[in-house]
Amino acid sequence: MPTSDILIAIAQVAVALAGFSGLVAAIRIAAPDGWHPRDIWSLFWMFGASIGALVLALLPLWLALFGWSEAFVYRASSAVASLYIGMFAWVMVHTGMRLTRGGYPPRIRWFPSTVALLLIVSSVCLAAGAVGGLRASVIPAYVGSLIALLLVSALVLAVFLILLARSAQRK
Repeated sequence: MPTSDILIAIAQVAVALAGFSGLVAAIRIAAPDGWHPRDIWSLFWMFGASIGALVLALLPLWLALFGWSEAFVYRASSAVASLYIGMFAWVMVHTGMRLTRGGYPPRIRWFPSTVALLLIVSSVCLAAGAVGGLRASVIPAYVGSLIALLLVSALVLAVFLILLARSAQRK
């Protein structure tokens, strides 16, 4: 399967996950209790990961239109993706720590750390690909990092829905 087909498939899944995030937002707005601060944080995880995967999946396809070599396209895309994923993970970790200090600890203790670690490892791999350290493995590393973003979005969505169902059961 050509890499471009994989990237288009990732973009399509990312759009679907972003749509589910919007649906969750609509459902949560209708909840009588309103938004818990961790709900907003989780929603940002979903949107940030899925929209990031969408844009980053389309980036190499756009850069290829300039006639650059495939190696350069994926090294440049890896640099952009490394910056995005690294900054996204940093912002989410920083915001999560602020929420914890503010009296809103994670509802599933290990989950935020695991998701952040996945994205940090992904960002480091992408940085290695951007500087040429991965050589022929830059494309699989790039695609794997996009899959990691989709996985983060899907996992956050699943946890969010489980917590939503639990809170509805208690009432």
